[in-house]
Amino acid sequence: MTIEEKAKWFDAGVKFQVEGMIFLVMKSRQTGEGKWAIEDFEAKKVLNSNMEWEDEPPTAQRDEAFLIRTRFDFDSAVAMYQQYKMFAEMEEQ
Repeated sequence: MTIEEKAKWFDAGVKFQVEGMIFLVMKSRQTGEGKWAIEDFEAKKVLNSNMEWEDEPPTAQRDEAFLIRTRFDFDSAVAMYQQYKMFAEMEEQ
């Protein structure tokens, strides 16, 4: 099974809808700990550690910097999304 095929299985098996088309998705599992991304499936973007949405390149083109910016443990991903929502709501006011 290729890396891309494995990634599709992860995406299909372990994701949680948080709002609209935004999901928390487990992207990998190494040493017993999952790495999660916050994805906007409609816009085809992921939330990075700077609270900005960015395109997710194909698996073969993802460098270490991209993975550091966009992959989190589950608790951090949840906290980051909550923080993003708080800032988004403040901007709307």
